[in-house]
Amino acid sequence: MQIWRRRFLLLYMMRVPLAFLALLGVGLPCAFKTSMFHGVADLALRQVMTAAFLASLMVSVAITSSFLVLLYGQERADGWIVQPAPQDRVSFWGVAFLYVYGGICYIVFLYSIRCFMTHAGRVTAAEMHRGFLVYAFCGWLLGLLVVMVFFLGALRFAKPANDDALEVFAFPAFLIIRKIFGGHWIRSFKDGTRSEAAPGSYAAHDGFFSRLIARLGPGYGSEPTPGHPPVLHSGHRFVMIVMFIFLLFYWITGQWTLHELRNVYEWGSGGASNSVLEYLLLFLIFWNGLLAGLTFLVDRFRFPVLVVLGVFLFLVAQLGRSDHVFSTVELRNSAALPTPQQAFQSAPEPLIVVAAAGGGIQSAAWASRVLCGLRADSSVIGFQKSVLAISGVSGGSVGAMFYVRCLEAPPDDDTAAKWAQDSSLEAVAWGFTHPDLRRMFIPGPATSWSRADRGWALERSLLKSARFQHTERRLSDEHSNPVWPVLLLNSTDALTGDPFVFTNSQFPGCDSTEVHQFHCVRTLQQSYPGRDVFLETAARMSAAFVYVSPEARPDIPPDRAHLGDGGYFDNSGVFILSEWLKVAVGGAAPRSKRILILQLDAFPNSKPTDTETLKKWYYQLSSPINTMLNVRSEGQIVRDKAIGEDLQKLLNGAGFDTTWMLVRYTPPAANEMTDGVGCPLDPPLSWHLTPKEQRCIDTEWDKVRKPLAVEVEKFLNPRPKPAPATCVQDPIVPPSVVERRCAAKSVAPASPPAPPAKK
Repeated sequence: MQIWRRRFLLLYMMRVPLAFLALLGVGLPCAFKTSMFHGVADLALRQVMTAAFLASLMVSVAITSSFLVLLYGQERADGWIVQPAPQDRVSFWGVAFLYVYGGICYIVFLYSIRCFMTHAGRVTAAEMHRGFLVYAFCGWLLGLLVVMVFFLGALRFAKPANDDALEVFAFPAFLIIRKIFGGHWIRSFKDGTRSEAAPGSYAAHDGFFSRLIARLGPGYGSEPTPGHPPVLHSGHRFVMIVMFIFLLFYWITGQWTLHELRNVYEWGSGGASNSVLEYLLLFLIFWNGLLAGLTFLVDRFRFPVLVVLGVFLFLVAQLGRSDHVFSTVELRNSAALPTPQQAFQSAPEPLIVVAAAGGGIQSAAWASRVLCGLRADSSVIGFQKSVLAISGVSGGSVGAMFYVRCLEAPPDDDTAAKWAQDSSLEAVAWGFTHPDLRRMFIPGPATSWSRADRGWALERSLLKSARFQHTERRLSDEHSNPVWPVLLLNSTDALTGDPFVFTNSQFPGCDSTEVHQFHCVRTLQQSYPGRDVFLETAARMSAAFVYVSPEARPDIPPDRAHLGDGGYFDNSGVFILSEWLKVAVGGAAPRSKRILILQLDAFPNSKPTDTETLKKWYYQLSSPINTMLNVRSEGQIVRDKAIGEDLQKLLNGAGFDTTWMLVRYTPPAANEMTDGVGCPLDPPLSWHLTPKEQRCIDTEWDKVRKPLAVEVEKFLNPRPKPAPATCVQDPIVPPSVVERRCAAKSVAPASPPAPPAKK
């Protein structure tokens, strides 16, 4: 019973490193298939070596943490007790289990990367066949070499009387070597100490810092006796040295990316590499070491480690400011922003308004591809000057930002639409694993510290990808942006749930006379008079997707509410566009303009099944949550459809001819792709597109471009033809584009006032 108790005790104390190995071998391969972690494993061949190297270090850290538990775990749990020599505390089968378990997780992890890379299209099949195993093997060898250097270096500087102690071993393979060949060759690595070494002794260290740590009690150092204070076990000393070197390397990698992000003009040579997986593995190594050490400390007192960590981080957070903010700048306009009526009356006839739906980088790429492509198409005459307003949400707002970049290029140049496909996930990963992690443990003052987060990194990455001729693009600067359309970049007030709009126009939202403005649409200028933001900041705040980019408040005292992704309230952009357009046409002369409502959607139309399988009793546990989520997404679709139809009826009733056109991205089928492989149907919700997905967007646009350009040209330059008596909805080939045309209704003349009744 005593043996089984010891085994279960040590296995329980090893739960953190074993869980992190499972995360490497099971969690990450499953995450690679999700929309949130999409693109993390989209690597070039040379990056496979780095991933294999860091994964091997993660396995080594987990095994080393487990090895230290096997050496000192029972002493930590039961106090200073008589124990066998260190080399006898760890069984051959225990080490074999750790190696087999860690090796399986390591291989599964690398195999999942290989599977993702095969379908991503960044590396050809021939290159994958020749190079993947070579790079993976080199990464593993490099990891093994680093661990051996650490071990031999620590052994070299060990005290002569203690260099035979097994707890100094950072890599448990040496235990197997010792079991087979003995330990004389290891002791000989330190000159002149063979005869002085005491087999099986503790490699204890008695420096001031080591003695301080040893006072934590059993499991950390030797038992104190009169005249002999406790000294630290060498295993802990070695692990602390390794973690210090790791944190130094961690800091250096973060500083390099920070330097790159501060330079907004260009990435380093070769462009931005996909370093997301590198940051993620470094992040996991950090938490593996921290949680394993914390578990070893608090298990003796039977405290849940996550509760202890949560309380500690909560108390630390009270010591400083760690909130997320976004930067605002002074509004330089001398005149008031144009009203919707002024913008509408000054626009040429006919005019186009755009609603660009949200959805991460795929929405940004599709929206900019359509808008920049129509502008660059020579057959669509007058597209740029006809675009009156763009209402963007999340990725659609980023697409609107890249369309604005297209306006700086020659009329036939749509290169900026390709730049919208550049990945920003690396910057987000850096922000999450460096400044955002640092602020958890070291809260900073209310200065620039709070602005260095993953949201700021996303801003800088978008700005670098856009390659603006001048990087300072204020949203409401009337003098620098004369060719911009009205931009309505949607966000959501996290406190009230109300829609919030970043715009370069006045907006018919809350009544300015109201003290407490709720249940209405608010703008930055209404909430913060005299303040403005840069274009990339507005796009980023509109795209503050859950966990990817943080909800943030403006850097204006007093503290205000946080803003989140615009898709929380309306993911299509139709609602805000409708509210703005209703006011814009008020007072306009009937039949003075024809209006095209261009709706851009970057996701295929989902069709749920009509039947469901019979459920078990536990279905009721998750059913309410699933129902609310389904209602949220489906409710927006139904509402936006009704709003669009009502808007057309309102405009028709006011005497305007309207055309509603939906341009939906539908992934091409296998027979439409050059490689014969169909495009993925599960779209990414993050900020990375694989080469395969980029080619899919280009292929779909090549298919849609000509028929769409023909229809837009017909709208801009109509041929004489009778107007339809009722609304006509025509599918255009291909079926991903749908058009609905509605003629203006006759506007009855105002009735004369009735004569007063005779008495």
